[in-house]
Amino acid sequence: MTTFLMVLGLFGAEPENAAEVAFFEKRIRPVLVEHCYRCHSSQARLPKGGLRLDSRAAIRRGGENGPAVVPGDSAASLLIQALRHETFEMPPDRKLPERVINDFVAWIGRGAVDPRDHPPADQATTSWPDVLAQRRKIWSLQPVTHSAPPSVEDPAWSGDAVDRFVKAALDRAGLQPAPLADRYALLRRLSLSLTGLPPSREQIEAFVQDPSLVAYEQLVDRLLASPHFGERWGRHWLDVVRFAETYGHEWNGEVRGAWRYRDYVIRCWNQDLPYDQFVREHIAGDLLAAPRFNPVKKINESLLGTAFYRFGEVGHDDCLEFREISLDVIDNQIDTLSKAFLATTMSCARCHDHKLDPVSTREYYALSGILSSSRFVARTIDQPDVNDAAKNQLQALKSQIRQELARQWLQDVQRAEDYLSAAQLQLMDATATAQTVDLEPERLKNWVAALKLFDKKVPPLEHPLHVWCALRTKADLAAEWSQLKQHYQREQEVRSAFNAKHFEEVVDFRNVSSRKKVPASQSGEAVWRGEGLGWDDAYCQSGEFAIAHDGDPIVRSVFRAGMYTHKFSDRLNGALRSSFLPKDRKYLSVEVLGGGESALRMIYDNCHLGLDSAVLSSDQLQWMTKSTRKQYVDSHVYVALVTKFDNQSYPKYNTPHVIDHTKIRSYFGVTRAVLHDCEGPPRAGLTHLLPLFTEAAAPGAITELATGYGRVMRQAVQAWAANQASDEDVRWITWLLSSKLLSNTKSQSDVLADLVARYREIEGQIPPPKLINAMADLDPGFDAPLRVRGDPFQLGDPVPRRFLEVLEGSDTAWDVVGSGRRQLADVVASADNPLTARVMVNRIWHHLFGRGLVRTTDDFGALGDRPSHPQLLDHLAVQFVRQGWSLKRLIRSLVLTRTYRAASRVDAAAREVDPENRLLHHFPLRRLEAEAIRDTMLAVSGNLSRDFGGRSIHPHRVQERKDRRLFTGPLDGRGRRSLYTKMTLTEEPPFLTVFNLPEPKQTRGRRDVTSVPAQALALLNDPFVNQQAVVWAERLVVDGCDTVTARIDGMFLAALGRRPASAEKQRFEMLVNRLSELHQVRAAELLSSAAVWRDVAHAMFNLKEFIYIR
Repeated sequence: MTTFLMVLGLFGAEPENAAEVAFFEKRIRPVLVEHCYRCHSSQARLPKGGLRLDSRAAIRRGGENGPAVVPGDSAASLLIQALRHETFEMPPDRKLPERVINDFVAWIGRGAVDPRDHPPADQATTSWPDVLAQRRKIWSLQPVTHSAPPSVEDPAWSGDAVDRFVKAALDRAGLQPAPLADRYALLRRLSLSLTGLPPSREQIEAFVQDPSLVAYEQLVDRLLASPHFGERWGRHWLDVVRFAETYGHEWNGEVRGAWRYRDYVIRCWNQDLPYDQFVREHIAGDLLAAPRFNPVKKINESLLGTAFYRFGEVGHDDCLEFREISLDVIDNQIDTLSKAFLATTMSCARCHDHKLDPVSTREYYALSGILSSSRFVARTIDQPDVNDAAKNQLQALKSQIRQELARQWLQDVQRAEDYLSAAQLQLMDATATAQTVDLEPERLKNWVAALKLFDKKVPPLEHPLHVWCALRTKADLAAEWSQLKQHYQREQEVRSAFNAKHFEEVVDFRNVSSRKKVPASQSGEAVWRGEGLGWDDAYCQSGEFAIAHDGDPIVRSVFRAGMYTHKFSDRLNGALRSSFLPKDRKYLSVEVLGGGESALRMIYDNCHLGLDSAVLSSDQLQWMTKSTRKQYVDSHVYVALVTKFDNQSYPKYNTPHVIDHTKIRSYFGVTRAVLHDCEGPPRAGLTHLLPLFTEAAAPGAITELATGYGRVMRQAVQAWAANQASDEDVRWITWLLSSKLLSNTKSQSDVLADLVARYREIEGQIPPPKLINAMADLDPGFDAPLRVRGDPFQLGDPVPRRFLEVLEGSDTAWDVVGSGRRQLADVVASADNPLTARVMVNRIWHHLFGRGLVRTTDDFGALGDRPSHPQLLDHLAVQFVRQGWSLKRLIRSLVLTRTYRAASRVDAAAREVDPENRLLHHFPLRRLEAEAIRDTMLAVSGNLSRDFGGRSIHPHRVQERKDRRLFTGPLDGRGRRSLYTKMTLTEEPPFLTVFNLPEPKQTRGRRDVTSVPAQALALLNDPFVNQQAVVWAERLVVDGCDTVTARIDGMFLAALGRRPASAEKQRFEMLVNRLSELHQVRAAELLSSAAVWRDVAHAMFNLKEFIYIR
């Protein structure tokens, strides 16, 4: 323990956080340049008030009134007072937004990190090619070279190449490596490193009894093969991609299916997916020629990778009024992509050329065009054929149901004219009896009810009963009929002419051939694209129908020709997205129906949380009209029809409830869409009523008019029975069904009841679709304009899409169809890329040794750290690529080294020469991450659930905030590992946050490691810690131990992975005795006292060694 405490004192401060520099470049410098430099820089002939703000020295020196910035003290900084317009007013014309001022307060409070060593005027004006030529010399941009392992003074010490690189550096410094760690320490270190869980007592005893290297190698292989390996290392990666399950801000909206990405990452690590494939799946997994499908889960694994783009903070206001919302999303994606795979801070070039690294503003916007050209949508990851067997069965049953219904419906309309005449007579004279004695009373009652709806009024011209109601009381029926016939014919011509003149058809799903389009990313053509388990075979010819999923009614609705996601089941999802709308028309109208909280949405500049959404709630087709907002000429707008969970803004922002994922029924239908400038949608056609006027002779009596009605109804039903119905026929059948004039209950026939029951049984077993917010290329792609100084409203010329010249060797624009992400993936995942392998190798080293060979894991640029062992880094990068980009092989090779197996004991002489242990003269002692601390408590207490994957569990909170969707979960999280705890941007899990769980808003490849009183207080007082102490105690009192000493020995093995030293054993025995007195427990009852052993367990949790890897 003395050694342990001594080593704790060796931790020094980490190098200046590159994240602070990035914050300055993104949030501070652009504001100073845009709003302050004109009056307070070398650009001004005479800086106002003697104040210059264009260098670190100048801004801290200040002007006539004192220092503008006092690092660490925003209250004393005159700049903050000026920005707030308290004493001075900067800028003088208007006060900056509060969020900008808050950025300055935060920047100063964190030390006002400022990389501007010289003001702009003091720096030589150099062309970008000259700047680039100089910056190409940065170490990380040089080709990866393979170096033979160096010779060392003691070759017998280790023959491993990694060890030889480390030993050679120690030899040059005159230092000796630490001896090997003892077996107890080594096992716990390895188990926590590879799985994040402590070893079991059985594993400890077996490993300690076999000191051979073979036993260690076998242990390594077992841990690498454990499913917990992927959980441990997947959690590391989630930090890199700023994984969170909500979008933050006031609404804290859900990231659809975020947990599926988490599980995907875990599977990738466990399956040892080659890292270059992992990279390709992240950047362009939806565009791969041969995507990976999971044969067990029947999902598209490759598509899941693109979900990483979709994390991060997202605003939810009007994206056309507040352009920075969509631009900030793209910036965050650029920042994450460039840091995660290349350790390059590209987002620093948003407002100006990067001040230190070879990234120009034009290259920033070239990449912005690539990412902006993709749609941010919810994607279905199920294999397209996942429900084919069920659909085939449902189709067969539907055909049989149709045959049975056809027989019944033909009977229903056989005497339609008789019922219509009798109903009219009865409506006129309630005492009248049916003209025909054999009419069915119940059926006649329905006919009467249908007519009674329009007893006092005439229905609209389009209604099937308009002709009847308009003529039924006319004295000269024949003359009135002839006039009405002419009126209908003229009106149909007028409406057709009006529609042809004012409406431009953009898509027509009534024609099956119009659906057969290839994706725009492949064809270069802008088209409407649909996807989803209910979309691929959603085409319905006129007369197709949907079967109700419950209740006595059989047919839910009969369709006109078009696309209907609920053709087989409303458990099947769907999404239809238009091409970008042209800017020469004011409105888009779509003929739709829908229910189950499906919606018609307008999406502006990929702002998926926008408010322009209309919920569909009718089974009848109707026109819905949306403004194209054509005045925003530089925006990209499209319309989307989506079922409930394909809607990324579901549930509505002001609905503070937990999403019920079991209620999946949702659907929509669509026939066509038109663009127009006039107010209102197309006028309805009247063609379905013209057959009432086909008789040569006008009806002379109401019964003859009824005969015409009967004829049209029978023709419609006969056409439907023959599977040859037209849209006009369907309009008649729809009215007949809604008026209960056609039989539509399963109770009417045992055969129908059986068929419908079988249909519903199969339909009810269709699994929910698997959805995730991800990416899709649906358009030809476009080049993004350069935003001058990052201003959303100052547009420069479009910048052709390409990537970094320093990596590609050329600034030639890409010849791409689609976004260009596929080409981007090829560049980043290339073995010739000098960054990709180095960056990932360094991340692995960082997590095994607590510090990377390059300490700034997310920045290999000029502001980042230089490698402590550059030749070793390159050696590992070369081997990594040669061995198929295998992460498990890389990790295995590192944990087998003597360097990893070294003791954490510190030599005094080595500490003098290398106080930060950069040369690795001993294994670096380090604290466990927040999740590992919590998981270890669960494992030690016996409360750990080893279930894999699934939906996240809300963390325990003292108070819920349902308006922010901050719900509370069980105190122990059901015993699940910490990575299964729901991560929200608005409020991270409280216990984990205390131990430096990073805020998931940006890449954090290296977590902060602090030691603050709140951590000690959490271990003492947090309800979770106390609960686990209780759980452990309850298990201890029934463990069969017959002595206090034996139990203490077992507790040390469980908690610390070793047996207690003699002094430790004595102290804990004394503690047990004192606790027995405190709780008034007799000696005979001591081993069974849960109260005593709860406190002992709590004390064990509070040992420093418990939360450290030594």
